[in-house]
Amino acid sequence: MKRNEAIKKFKPLSQKVLKRLADDSIIEFPLTDSHQLLISALCRIWTDEWYVAQMNKTFKPDKRAVMLAFPNFGKIERYILSSYLNLKPGAKLPAREMASRIQQHFEVEYPQFKIHRVRQAAYNLRRHSRSGSRKHTLIQLAMLEGNHDNFWS
Repeated sequence: MKRNEAIKKFKPLSQKVLKRLADDSIIEFPLTDSHQLLISALCRIWTDEWYVAQMNKTFKPDKRAVMLAFPNFGKIERYILSSYLNLKPGAKLPAREMASRIQQHFEVEYPQFKIHRVRQAAYNLRRHSRSGSRKHTLIQLAMLEGNHDNFWS
């Protein structure tokens, strides 16, 4: 089965998920019968709330909330977000310093403009969460925000 056919047949798995499965060498295109069986099982699991809830329980509440609020964030973006969210009031962390930390910790060059975007999201969250807990705020944002573009402006 070709990629376009698989995208149509195996909803709700997105094109990104299928691409990542292929990039990680879990499946290959064209799909074999065994790969189709695997993807069918994934579809069944991801459309059943019980399975999803059980898997989500393995993550700490703060990480779970961040994953819900910012599903496209990878490990580095989550690191940046938590670093800025955990700053003491009035403390500053320049983007250059964050880039240096990322270089030291992850051993990759990370563009400062991306750090600025995540930092802005963290500042927006801090502004929204003054009256309540951060975890509660993140969960609310995940439920209310279908579009995360407002965090980047």
